[in-house]
Amino acid sequence: MKRIFFLFLVILCLNSFSQEKELTILFKDIETQLPVDEVTLTVLRTKESFVSNIDGVVKVLLKRPSYLEVSHSSYKKFIVKSITLNEEENVIYLENTVNKLPEIILTKDHPQNILKGLVENSRNKLSVPSNLRVYIREFFKKNNKNILYNDGLVNFQILKDKSSIKTDILVEQNRVLGILNEKTDKDIYGYNLNNLMENYYKFKYLEEILDSKVKDKYDFQIKSYPENEDYYQLLVKPLEGEEGYLFNYTILYDHNKRIIVEIDNFIDSERAERNSDYSISGKKNVYKSAFKMSYRVKGNEEYYLVYAKEEIGFIAKQDKELIKTEVRNYFVTNKFTKRLFTYNIKDIFKEKTLLNRSNTILTDFWNIDSGLVLTQEEQDFIDSLTEVVEE
Repeated sequence: MKRIFFLFLVILCLNSFSQEKELTILFKDIETQLPVDEVTLTVLRTKESFVSNIDGVVKVLLKRPSYLEVSHSSYKKFIVKSITLNEEENVIYLENTVNKLPEIILTKDHPQNILKGLVENSRNKLSVPSNLRVYIREFFKKNNKNILYNDGLVNFQILKDKSSIKTDILVEQNRVLGILNEKTDKDIYGYNLNNLMENYYKFKYLEEILDSKVKDKYDFQIKSYPENEDYYQLLVKPLEGEEGYLFNYTILYDHNKRIIVEIDNFIDSERAERNSDYSISGKKNVYKSAFKMSYRVKGNEEYYLVYAKEEIGFIAKQDKELIKTEVRNYFVTNKFTKRLFTYNIKDIFKEKTLLNRSNTILTDFWNIDSGLVLTQEEQDFIDSLTEVVEE
């Protein structure tokens, strides 16, 4: 009888560990009690990543108990055990480490030259070859009306091709909502999957301020970063009175490892408006542009892009009418591995965008595997397009 009871307990324990567990976590600032977005939660066992939305919320589906790493550039990094999170909504408070104001860092080299060195070293340190399983999400508006939405799970197999980056793309699942007008929406901006990873891994968005000719147009400054003593922030902004389509940059970097961990970029709305020409396509018709990229660093072995977001607004002239289009997109690496996959060359996705791909829905991946929870506003956006399709 004792043996039967013992066997029952063993089976019960095995079942409890094999059962999937869905966790909802709300991240808050311990001082302000406000939600914290863009917190990266990494399951250390599987290298899966989840990013908190603007409401500070993350949802995780775990197949077994795990250690979870919590990281954010402005807060202390720490690890929590999943078995300690037993509430319907688990609130985790983040402690800000700021205890003094940032100080200007004086250097022998010009900050632009330091930035060039950071970019070169970061390119060489990025984990390549590797495979990133990525969730992509895009929202499109035209003249303030919701017109398009697409998302999908995409695998990027990243390889080095001599001095460049080569990427093979395989799409697991995707969905498109709304109707793309081939005539009027042919210039719509969104992710170009063909060069997306190459741009992120070569730090293409910084090329404009790496050119020696722009030293006289921008103010370059390096400051300490009180939130994390291992980081410095390199601030680049247009000089007062300087004209032109010029952006503001904040580059956060690890000054010991000399690698970039975060990039913020935007153009001041007044400057964009002043330098725009809506009669032509390209950068000159953009009235709003901002993006952010975050890279995850784990020891000396793992360094890869974990999160990116971009907002862009542009105006194009179509049949003498000005059309205002806004795009917001997100990129979350929900799984990283150095193990390369084998696949048939005919399965490689070679189109620029998922917008032209037929829907392939095997699971509700946007809830289960996305790594990024929809806000109510975003859900309302999707619902508005679903209602149009059903009509």
